[in-house]
Amino acid sequence: MPFRRSRLLAIIVLTAATTSCAAGGYAPQTPSMPAARAALRPEYRLFYDALIDYGDWVLIEPYGFMFRPRADFATFRPYGDGFWAPSDPWGWVWISAEPFGWATYHYGYWVWDRFQGWVWGPGVDWGPAWVNWEIAGGYAGWAPLGPSGGGYGGGMPDPYLFAPIERMGSTDVRAHTVTRVQLGPAAETARPVENVVERDGVRYNFGPDFALVERVRGGPLQKVKIDEAMGPTPGAGRRKEAAVEPAAAPEIDATREAATAAAKQARTLIQRGGASPARLAVPRMVWTKAADDDTGEVKRPKTRARRGAAADSTR
Repeated sequence: MPFRRSRLLAIIVLTAATTSCAAGGYAPQTPSMPAARAALRPEYRLFYDALIDYGDWVLIEPYGFMFRPRADFATFRPYGDGFWAPSDPWGWVWISAEPFGWATYHYGYWVWDRFQGWVWGPGVDWGPAWVNWEIAGGYAGWAPLGPSGGGYGGGMPDPYLFAPIERMGSTDVRAHTVTRVQLGPAAETARPVENVVERDGVRYNFGPDFALVERVRGGPLQKVKIDEAMGPTPGAGRRKEAAVEPAAAPEIDATREAATAAAKQARTLIQRGGASPARLAVPRMVWTKAADDDTGEVKRPKTRARRGAAADSTR
């Protein structure tokens, strides 16, 4: 594959140059930034800086460097540690109890790699969650969206988690989730939820109709107001075209603090159980304009179609 050959050639050239400097009595210059960070698009480097304490950035062909959370390889599933909060403007919003969840469940996409497990690729479009939805009997199911050009495979476990419809909107939904295998005969009745909406130029799946969930629950859902836990991010959704640079260190620290606080709040709510509170904080990324850009706009790279995908990592 030409893409892979070019990467290997670059590594060989870099190694040769370093060896030559050492042989000539010159100490190689320390790189200005880690290779994984340098390889990311400028608008994605904020994610590197904000998430580096919670996982590793690994090279996954053909996608480039992706984030692998430090979690148990055998048991970790995206959209597994948290709960669904119903919001009138956004639909079902995933509230994560993981400190990296503000990024990995509201931007970008997920890929299953047979060596690395679940890995996440960044994006700039914020969404309430990037998942596919299904209804199977009395259960609602969801699975992470992937990039274009593939289906789930490569020995990956079925990506879907299911919960009783009446538990949607409850903070203890995790205690009631099952896999497709555990769902039993009801899995054969599974059908996709096609409830695609557009908000601020971004298309996403709203999820199961609130009316259906309320009918099964036998009462109204407690709707949640979603607050941004950090700024400055003027609104949500699609960004305009222009160059960006990573946020400054104080803003990265603010991002981490907001993410940690939101995850702790989610953990407390999960342990307490019951309905979602009336207000919840969901951190958003901080964007800054690049020094050599005078357009005042923020670059938005081309987005990928949203499907499941398997990949191979470069070992």
